[in-house]
Amino acid sequence: MWYTERMKDVSKSLYLVKRGEVWHYHRRVPIPLVHIIGKQFFKRSLSTKDFKAAQTLRNAYNVKVDAELLAAKNALTDASVDDRPSDPASLATLTEYLRQHIAGLDKREAEAQIADPPEDEHQRNEIKKDIEIALQTLRSRDNPNGAAWIDSTIEKLAKTQGANFEGMQVFTEFAEVIRRGLMELQHRNLDRINDRYDRSFHDPLFNPDRAPGVTFDELVKIFWTECSEEYRQNDVSPKRADKVRAELAFLLDAVGAKTPLTSISDDTVQEIRLILSKLPTNRIKHYPKLDLKGAIKQAEVDGIRPLNPVTQAQYLHTLGRVLAVGVRKGLMSHNPAADVKPIKKPKLLASEKRLPWTDDQIVGFFTGKFYQQCRPDATNPYNKPDRGWRFWVPLIMLLTGARPNEICQLFSSDIKQTPAGTWYLDLLATDEQEGQSIKTVSSRRRIPLHSELIKMGFLAFVTARKKKHGMKHAQLFPEITPDKYGNKAAYAARRFRDYFIPAEIALGERQTFYSLRHNVRDALRKAKAPADTLLAIAGWSPSGKATSDDYGDPGNPDLHHEWVEKISYPGLDLGFLYVDTEPGKKP
Repeated sequence: MWYTERMKDVSKSLYLVKRGEVWHYHRRVPIPLVHIIGKQFFKRSLSTKDFKAAQTLRNAYNVKVDAELLAAKNALTDASVDDRPSDPASLATLTEYLRQHIAGLDKREAEAQIADPPEDEHQRNEIKKDIEIALQTLRSRDNPNGAAWIDSTIEKLAKTQGANFEGMQVFTEFAEVIRRGLMELQHRNLDRINDRYDRSFHDPLFNPDRAPGVTFDELVKIFWTECSEEYRQNDVSPKRADKVRAELAFLLDAVGAKTPLTSISDDTVQEIRLILSKLPTNRIKHYPKLDLKGAIKQAEVDGIRPLNPVTQAQYLHTLGRVLAVGVRKGLMSHNPAADVKPIKKPKLLASEKRLPWTDDQIVGFFTGKFYQQCRPDATNPYNKPDRGWRFWVPLIMLLTGARPNEICQLFSSDIKQTPAGTWYLDLLATDEQEGQSIKTVSSRRRIPLHSELIKMGFLAFVTARKKKHGMKHAQLFPEITPDKYGNKAAYAARRFRDYFIPAEIALGERQTFYSLRHNVRDALRKAKAPADTLLAIAGWSPSGKATSDDYGDPGNPDLHHEWVEKISYPGLDLGFLYVDTEPGKKP
């Protein structure tokens, strides 16, 4: 039947479960106390087939369980803030979840009554009695059946909404809200069975027209709880997580932490777009003591350029993601930030954001003072501790297209040779050893070594690293200290940008150390290398790539070695760096 589950005999069998012919004690631990008790249920066989005997044993065991629950509750209350589990869900958010839950139950019961009405007056009166019993149970706050009903509702909300009920204070307050919600549902059931339709609610808290009381900061907490768990399970870098945190901090400031979700509209989003179009780069660094408006005003005076449109788009994208969670959770009716774009469009195409070096710059840098000091016959050779990475990182970038961090984190075991004899950098598993990571899935690749690198002694360098460190998996550049995110290229790139490159050549606007990857792409294009080679060597995905392109072993270094050998630059002759080594010697 559609009507509320009968509760007349619930107290008799409370916490009793019959398995086979034997009665068992089965009682749920309140969610906030699970981490203290250490389990979700109290379970115990009562070793009796007799129901009355089981009731007696149940009552005796209840005394022990109640004492343990009370001690756990006191321990939670006395715990310091730092010791308590995080509680991202506020009472307002939980209340809104409950309002949705009650509305859903009410709708289903109303539809069920229409589909299956009482058969006669006797059945109608029985239903009324059941509802009155349910209401009486809920009115008594100490009734164990009501407590079980509330616990059951909390469990359902935890599953459907992913809500966290760890905070004891919020849990206690919310339990009272649930009691009111369940009573509201019974009152509506009673109205329907009495054919009374002159009111849509009894408790004002469950007025269908009442606006949700959830604020923006509460939605951000919900979003971040989901987001951080996703990042954890997918091994997203701490750097990316910190970036999203910074974006959320800005949005909390710009939207207003305590702004009700019902007040967030297209006007709000347009205001955010306007703020972002004027927001200075590195605002916190430049103006740590100024608010948003103050920083924008001062930046205009100081001539600090605003965020570029790409960065603005990232902030707006995060705003859209946050509000999308609000819509999904039923806390908002729509997402005003969906697909919103910055006010100002980017002036440059993605391919134009970073320019490659010119041929003269390449020749000037790689035949400059430093590399002349690295000649095998140099009169005054360069022998400082940074020689290894300062010498090899730029050369490997120039002749393979590998990223700086991919090179800086290499181990000697990452230098391999195919059965056909092709030497290559193995970036397939560069996140499997401590201190290694990859940028994207497409970053997993095997790059053939250019013969120029072998002639300059790279294989001998790898062998020397193994011997020096006395281990198979020696780091090629252990002298480099990674930054707080584990990026080993951060320090090296900064040194090249600030000292090593300016000492040899002058770079223009939109030219960086990283630009050497663009030079490799241009060199491969000039050689008319196929699209699958661009993907296999540097991870540049061609358009129109078919699924079948991944079949077999498209990244086999033997297939692409001839194209890597065609990487060359007009006017650049690195023959002065060749050393007398045995190229075929296995490192």
